[in-house]
Amino acid sequence: MLRGSNLAMLGLGLMLLRGSSSGQPQAPTSSAAPGGAAPPKALGLEVPRVLTGGQPLEQWFGDRYRVAVEVLRLNLPGNVVTDAALSVVAQWAHETGRGRSEFNFNMGGWRARKTDPYFVARDVQTGKELFRWTAYPDLPNAVHDQLRRLHDTFPSAWALLATEPNTSRWVEELGRKGYYVAPPGTTQAQHIQNYTRAWASNRAELGRLAIV
Repeated sequence: MLRGSNLAMLGLGLMLLRGSSSGQPQAPTSSAAPGGAAPPKALGLEVPRVLTGGQPLEQWFGDRYRVAVEVLRLNLPGNVVTDAALSVVAQWAHETGRGRSEFNFNMGGWRARKTDPYFVARDVQTGKELFRWTAYPDLPNAVHDQLRRLHDTFPSAWALLATEPNTSRWVEELGRKGYYVAPPGTTQAQHIQNYTRAWASNRAELGRLAIV
């Protein structure tokens, strides 16, 4: 699990990925309110829901896998990076129907935070309620933020991903910690089993494409 200075490395990954077209990282900017107090963050704005998946599977997977490897390489031991990236993208494949239901680069089904740009859509589990989902402007920022949120929100699952990336234990832990919740008529234990089975199937198939 990443702690302390390693979290700064995740921040560094974002800075590198958000660099200008010249390849140089952009310096962060800030503004201060009178008296030196930082201004409050603006509330997130609604943006149109835009399909960002739907490419042929090899292209969809390859684009996301390569960026995941780039970010994880800064934060995990070298011997687990590619396996961890494959495991994460396999989970994203399950969440998005292999990209067919990926909107605004939200691959992990992350709900919008107060300051996030967001789009509105129904939860496929219920089909009724409308929720606000984080909308990302591009793939590099999407991959970075969703990996950070996985690390920060589900540290026990991240620890398993970082040490046992070839096993399903981290996916099962996500279910135990509430990342995904059973639909009506299914127990959480059954749902964890079904979700893990689907993840493993995606991982096996995508593993044949995992060439950086």
